[in-house]
Amino acid sequence: MWLKRLPSKAPWVVRGPGTDAPLVEVAEGLYVAFKIESHNHPSAVDPYNGAATGVGGIIRDILTVGAKPIGLLVNLHFGPLDHPHARWIAANVVKGISDYGNRVGVPVVGGETWFDPDFTYTPIVLATCVGVVERGGVPPGGVAAGDLIVVAGLGADKSGLGGSAFASKTLSGESEEDLGAVQVADPLMGKKLIDLVQEARRCVKYIKDLGGGGLATALAELAEWFGLGVEADLDKIHMWDREVGPVEVLTGETQERLVFVMSPGQYKCFKELAERYEVPHSVIGRFAEGGELLLRWRGEPVAKIPTWLAAKAPETAWPQRSYDPPSLPQIPEPPLAKAVDAVLSSPNIASKEAIYTRFDFDVGVRTAVKPGEGDAAVLKIYERGSLGLVVKGDANPRYAYLSPRLGAANSFVKAYRNVAVVGGVAKAAVDSINVGSPQRPEVYWQFVEAVEGLREAAEGLGVPIVGGKVSLYNEYEGRPIKPVVAVVVLGVLEDVGLANKAEWRDGDGIYIWGVTKGEVGGSEYLYRVHGLVAGTPPSIDYTTEKELAEVVRKWLGRLSGAKDVGVGGLAAALAKMAVNSGVGADVDVCKAPAETSRLDFLLFSESNGRFVAAGEEGPGVRIGAAGGDRLVLRCGSSKIYERGVEELARIMKLEL
Repeated sequence: MWLKRLPSKAPWVVRGPGTDAPLVEVAEGLYVAFKIESHNHPSAVDPYNGAATGVGGIIRDILTVGAKPIGLLVNLHFGPLDHPHARWIAANVVKGISDYGNRVGVPVVGGETWFDPDFTYTPIVLATCVGVVERGGVPPGGVAAGDLIVVAGLGADKSGLGGSAFASKTLSGESEEDLGAVQVADPLMGKKLIDLVQEARRCVKYIKDLGGGGLATALAELAEWFGLGVEADLDKIHMWDREVGPVEVLTGETQERLVFVMSPGQYKCFKELAERYEVPHSVIGRFAEGGELLLRWRGEPVAKIPTWLAAKAPETAWPQRSYDPPSLPQIPEPPLAKAVDAVLSSPNIASKEAIYTRFDFDVGVRTAVKPGEGDAAVLKIYERGSLGLVVKGDANPRYAYLSPRLGAANSFVKAYRNVAVVGGVAKAAVDSINVGSPQRPEVYWQFVEAVEGLREAAEGLGVPIVGGKVSLYNEYEGRPIKPVVAVVVLGVLEDVGLANKAEWRDGDGIYIWGVTKGEVGGSEYLYRVHGLVAGTPPSIDYTTEKELAEVVRKWLGRLSGAKDVGVGGLAAALAKMAVNSGVGADVDVCKAPAETSRLDFLLFSESNGRFVAAGEEGPGVRIGAAGGDRLVLRCGSSKIYERGVEELARIMKLEL
């Protein structure tokens, strides 16, 4: 109902929302598939398998259009690492992602990690996969009555039984039932499915992931999509556990499985390929005329229902109630040097090297801008020479709590700007809205407002939203989380060699483009220095954001590096560039164009529409120069802050 309001069309959008994976044309005849998935509840009770199967599931979504997965991004939200339970979750989520991604051979090339007490027991674990496929490699569809339904992959068992139902309840402590609902990953079978799809796509009509809801969901959705009925014998499926019955086979969420649809004449081709790659498979049924699901067990009917009843959930409009977030009080200007250290040492600002070095981000040798090097990941598309994909995901739970609409729009704008600063032209976005129980009027209001914020941003930036995911009931013992509205933006870069990294060279001038406003509502500064979550998130001017993207493109190839100004403000942006470069700088922050004279606001405001550039020349206003081994921030002749670059690196180091 609400999600239908999101703009999803553009001339380059080949397939939008409604199927397992959208398709975006990025060059003549070359499509990119990308999709986002959440695995929050499983990661709360079994962080390792919850995170690993989240990665596996999103890879399979990409396989359904015949695409080759080339990159993963993970957006992670944990509790404070000084809390033992939060640290246990974080360590095992990272290990689960690492073990699965490294073994399946798909690099984890980017993402974001956020820390907040709300996520101590209810982590938000989001995975995005990007894949490429030539136009002729997409299975053609054209499914008709008589076509075979083939399940390939792991044998059916009781793992993940009731997983989707488990994800639709609030958490209140662990139980055996909860652990049993978590799926179990098998990355080696996942790799076999990737290889199988690359060849089998030429002899099948359609591919579907067999994930949430198991066969019950997959068969109902396929029948509804094609306007056909289904006749299936559930006992014909290959099984690992011979004690399973029709209910377990129908609703179990055994991982590493795909449904392939093909004509009887295509089956020989598929069978030979499945046997070559040692992927077990079974023919469980076929499509039929009419709109009915007929499911049998050992020859006896166990279900006979209309397709529409199985496939279409009723729409529910829950009551809404808005709330007034805490207003921003008058805050004193603190000792600035201590304030800078406090902000830079925040886990939300600190380098995430301790996390991304656990991942193999170079497998596939496509990663042109690696984690930590720039504002967004850049993947080389060898299929088109020097063409690159630029991908970034962003979310800010504080913003989304203080103003769900403006917070959601900020997520979109931030991801858009990250892609732009690296040099990409934004083409499409996917979103993930994660909130508490919709039965709470305040939470349902958060959801509706978040959708409206995404709509406004998509329209304002001219970037279609081609897919997404909503996760509800993210609560622990009656307390909902701050909303997490994540947006992943996909962009195109004509030459990966021109991508901007977040660095400068000795002797470079340092420039800022954009205007700093006195916007510290919901900021890292306000939280770290004053202990407040209050105020209004930064305002947005979509014309300015699009102009920024144009300015960056005009300067591509002429800069040493560039970085957007976002969380932590100008102080954080400059410190990150110094650490990345290993080169210091002397910067007069009071030379930056501003609508405020407060030094703390000049340093920490998270106003939109700004980026820092370095080079012999640069866009905007020159505010300093790179050189030496110390970062010095000043206002005119008055020194505000000074630290050695090596000392900065220690301050900004996250320990996991």
